[in-house]
Amino acid sequence: MSTPWVTLTTDDLKSSMTAVEVESFGKTATDGAPDERVTQILADLVAEIRGFIGSASANTLSADATRIPPEFKARALAIARWRLLITIPRYSPGDARKAEWEQANQFFEKVATGKIRPQPADDAMPTDVPNEKPAGVDWFAAGSRTGRDRMQGL
Repeated sequence: MSTPWVTLTTDDLKSSMTAVEVESFGKTATDGAPDERVTQILADLVAEIRGFIGSASANTLSADATRIPPEFKARALAIARWRLLITIPRYSPGDARKAEWEQANQFFEKVATGKIRPQPADDAMPTDVPNEKPAGVDWFAAGSRTGRDRMQGL
C-alpha cells in the first residue's frame, strides 16, 4: 500500500520559515488576514503541482484535489515560501531562499515532462491526458530493392 498523499497547511508553511519571516509577513498590511493569503497561495500551488503531475499520462492523481505526494511537500513549501516572502514590502528573502525556489521549479518541470514520477496515491485515479503517441498507423518505408544480395548475382 502506498503512503497517503498530504494536504499543505498554513502550519506547514510557517514551520518552513524563520521567526523573522513569519513576523515580517504578519505585519504586512493587507485587505484580509495574512492566513487567508497563505491559504490562497497554497491552494494555487497545489493546483499547479497537480497539473504538473497530470500532464504525464503514466501518472495518477489523488481523488482529493487538495493533496499532493508526500515526497513533493518540501519542494512545494520552498515555492510557497518564496511566493509569500516576495509579497512583503522592502523584504529581501536572500540568495539561499531563491536557490531553493529555483531548484524546486526545476524539479516540477521534470515532473511535468514525466522524468520524475510520483508514487501513486492510495485513492489514485488516472489522468485525463491524451496519449503522447499520435493516432493512426505506424508507417515504415519499404527496404531497398537493389544490392548485391537482392539481385541474385546480376
